[in-house]
Amino acid sequence: MMGASDRGMVKYQPYKSLVEQSAILSRMLYEKNKRPKPLISSDRAEEINEILVHYAHEDVRLEYWDDGYRYALFGIMDRIDVSRRTIQMEGKSIPFSKLVNLERL
Repeated sequence: MMGASDRGMVKYQPYKSLVEQSAILSRMLYEKNKRPKPLISSDRAEEINEILVHYAHEDVRLEYWDDGYRYALFGIMDRIDVSRRTIQMEGKSIPFSKLVNLERL
């Protein structure tokens, strides 16, 4: 009868393939859960524009879409860069084109 020590690391080979499969499965799940960018009505786009134009360093909730997922940030925007069409907030640079919602808190 052969013991576990007789086979050395061969005994653990199936576990190595499980670890490699885990990364592949995680990536597949990430891809599967992606959603298309939400559409914004023209009225909502105007409201977002009004907030940006009249922004006075108040707390906001900023929602943006990136690579199939929707993210939210809360706080004070660091900078609105009109020439680059981006918002700087919490160390991130969010293009206007990725905004899906902006609200004053």
